[in-house]
Amino acid sequence: MKRILTVALVFMLLFTFTSCGTGTLNRRKANPASDFLYKKHMDDDDIYIVKYIGTAVDVVIPDSIDNKLVSGIGKHAFRNSDIKSVDIPKTVVSIGIEAFCECKNLETVKFGANTVGILERAFYNCTSLKEVYLPKTLRLLERDAFSGCTSLETLFVPASLTTQNLYPRERQPVVFNNTSSLKNIILEEGTSMLDIGTFYGCTGLTQISLPASLKTIAAGAFAYCKNLTEITFEGDAPKITGLYPGRKPFDLFGKYGWDYFDMDEYNEECRNVKIYYHPDKEGWDTTPLREFYTMVPIEE
Repeated sequence: MKRILTVALVFMLLFTFTSCGTGTLNRRKANPASDFLYKKHMDDDDIYIVKYIGTAVDVVIPDSIDNKLVSGIGKHAFRNSDIKSVDIPKTVVSIGIEAFCECKNLETVKFGANTVGILERAFYNCTSLKEVYLPKTLRLLERDAFSGCTSLETLFVPASLTTQNLYPRERQPVVFNNTSSLKNIILEEGTSMLDIGTFYGCTGLTQISLPASLKTIAAGAFAYCKNLTEITFEGDAPKITGLYPGRKPFDLFGKYGWDYFDMDEYNEECRNVKIYYHPDKEGWDTTPLREFYTMVPIEE
């Protein structure tokens, strides 16, 4: 919790409490404090939610309780609850490990405008969740945060998620694994890199458009996206890092020590990808992507 709050203090000096496109304006009346168990942080006067004990299925988390800011949602706080929607206030900077894990009726999440960290398995197996618009202040997204969200169709990924913060624990990938319905991924302009395993296991993904700001893609960024057939690049040809001899850029991980995935049952790469690109942009004549994929110039 402390590591998230430290980053958050810097961010709060840079951002005003405004909506970031996640539905935080015109919030409904918050649930009463009696619906929550909560504790005070050890290092400041803020509090965090420990457990939801209310009965309402549509939850609006208050931004303060007992005149103290609610700045975090703790580990397992809503796990296995029957809630259908949750509105997270702009005061919350951290969503803890498995905070909403196994909330199988959860359909709608409205993030606060200052959420900085979403920790491991925070929304794991939320099988009714259809849309996720990650807040533009998000700096940390950990392993399996949205894995198992089998109804997830639309995902917005902000440019604030950097490669250094996407997988801080031993470079472990897999954040959206087993999201078989995910077909619409929106990467915010300003995104500069896709790290190893960024969209690992998004088997419902058939096409994606990558912003002009994208400069680097790590080999394996789309590993096990076995139905991906079209990637459109809006800018220059990206640098491909971590290429391994004999591997295609969007195969599994090779160089990074993931060779146990070489078994045939896992080794379903992006076999038939077509790369759409603007020929007036730089680097497309020499990109290593030409060695492996069908290149289709976009006619202006």
